[in-house]
Amino acid sequence: MKTSRVANFREIMITVILSMICGVAYFGWGFLYNVLDTALPGSSELIYGLWFVASILTAYIVQKPGIAMLSEVAASFVEMIFGGQWGLSTLVFGLIQGAAAELIFAGFRYRTFNMGTVILAGMASAAASLPIDWYQGYISDVTTGVLLLKIVLRLISGAIFAGVLGKVVGDLLAKTGVLNSYQVVRSKLDRGPSF
Repeated sequence: MKTSRVANFREIMITVILSMICGVAYFGWGFLYNVLDTALPGSSELIYGLWFVASILTAYIVQKPGIAMLSEVAASFVEMIFGGQWGLSTLVFGLIQGAAAELIFAGFRYRTFNMGTVILAGMASAAASLPIDWYQGYISDVTTGVLLLKIVLRLISGAIFAGVLGKVVGDLLAKTGVLNSYQVVRSKLDRGPSF
């Protein structure tokens, strides 16, 4: 069955609702980030991938162009209006991180949403956040060894917390039946049972 590549109102609404939930969570993760970084500098990289989950989760559910970018920008906007500590730069992060995930899904023509694809999208968002952090001065003054460690930890965190977690949450929501009219469920029905 051929589906439209343009998101409809219902798909945009679930994207915005899930993005709002993620945005509130992003705001809270800022505090955890600070605690970790104070306790053990650099350890905050272990949770950095949590900030990319909106784009992966919603793109996995809707599976249409623009959804990853829309959701990450919307989530970052919610984080910002809740008083997120990074202010307006939060929107820049959201735009760049969402665009990076979007590029991965576009590269697969919005047809492949398996574990490998969502992990790549999470890692792409992580990689895209690094130049912004460098420009903002958050990582530009660290030694080469520390910088390499931060990069590796952020990529792993993006893979796990955005990629794996986004897909797992999407699959759990699908099992409840609330996503039966969304592509995440329809695409599994079109493929038939897997053995």
